[in-house]
Amino acid sequence: MLALSWGKNFMPLTDFFLDFIPGYNKFRAVSTTLVIVELLIPLVGILALDKLIREGKTKELMNSFKYALGIVGGLCLMFALMPNIFFNFEGINDAQYGEALSEALQIDRASLLSSDAFRSLAFVLLSAAGIWLFLNKTIQKTHLIILIGILVIGDMWVINKRYLNDENFKAKRKVIQPYSPSVADSQILQDSDPNFRVYNTTVSPFNDASTSYFHKSIGGYHGAKLKRYQELIDFHISKGNMNVMNMLNAKYFIVRGENNQPLAQRNPNALGNAWFVSDIMVVDNADDEIEKLGQINTANQVVVDQRFDVPLSIDSDTTARIQLTDYKANHLTYVSSTVKNQFAVFSEIYYASGWNAYIDGELVPHVRANYVLRAMPIPAGQHTIEFKFEPKTYYATENISLFSSFIVILALFGVVYKGLKD
Repeated sequence: MLALSWGKNFMPLTDFFLDFIPGYNKFRAVSTTLVIVELLIPLVGILALDKLIREGKTKELMNSFKYALGIVGGLCLMFALMPNIFFNFEGINDAQYGEALSEALQIDRASLLSSDAFRSLAFVLLSAAGIWLFLNKTIQKTHLIILIGILVIGDMWVINKRYLNDENFKAKRKVIQPYSPSVADSQILQDSDPNFRVYNTTVSPFNDASTSYFHKSIGGYHGAKLKRYQELIDFHISKGNMNVMNMLNAKYFIVRGENNQPLAQRNPNALGNAWFVSDIMVVDNADDEIEKLGQINTANQVVVDQRFDVPLSIDSDTTARIQLTDYKANHLTYVSSTVKNQFAVFSEIYYASGWNAYIDGELVPHVRANYVLRAMPIPAGQHTIEFKFEPKTYYATENISLFSSFIVILALFGVVYKGLKD
């Protein structure tokens, strides 16, 4: 795990894991493997301490103890006295700061390593002293465990405070509103219908989350993006395809007005949360689907991959209506009224893994349309359509997690009972 964190500095191992270990290529950064290192090193230390307490002073154990103390303590001392022996402390962006500041940064980094090495050496020596006293029967095992526990807590407390100090724990009242609404935001917030989306062109739409604080946005930011939606951005949204904007229910655009101030512009052609189409175009694959999307009028046409089963024709019904009546992140409810069978498109991202569709409480299939959206046939009459997020994997893993936690708690109680009994 430590070697994997080196990434490009040890590519043969990294390439092997990327090519042959399932799921490894889903990690965003190789440094995440250090979490396993942080788990395993203390675990191995605890196992060694357990063996030491159970077996007591032996020749083999004393040799191991001396080697461990000499190697770890020696490395700490070497880094403390000679921090530059292995590292030059040059940052990849130091050149932009100028030579003087760059050198100062390198000196600070070396100083930080040196001070932390001295600190680590102190913990090593204190732990070694406690183990030595126990092996020579000067203190009991209870005293040794308490000493190690105090050192562990003290070590973690001081280091953790570097990252989560008192400034990180602020009352809610101190951060009541992280963003102040612009004139454009205030204009849009006057709309009584909350279920529409906003496209903000005054910021980097897909690398900025401020718009999402006030409105439902077709942009926003997340470190892990849906590949299919990113492709929609690249192929159509970034090129200003209004048919795509309309199907995403972009009711408002925020643009630069006079004096460079944000201004809200209403899009009268936004298609709403759901609508019926009269023409279904079936294509051979997803590549054709995203290409064809740039050639259709999304208000009355829809393009569907052939892998999905859809009706070949639709009867005209000018009286057909469908609207969103309730919106939750994991449960959407619509009502429809039609005289003839229709085909509805929903301005929500298609994601089959967990989302189920219901008509009047009965589970029904739904399909992907227009490359990213949901669609499904709607029978004639008045109906309630629901989309519910019900991932089986979530509920299964939640139960497994609960059961595992229960076993761990029982095991801890068992260990404590056995320890007190002994």
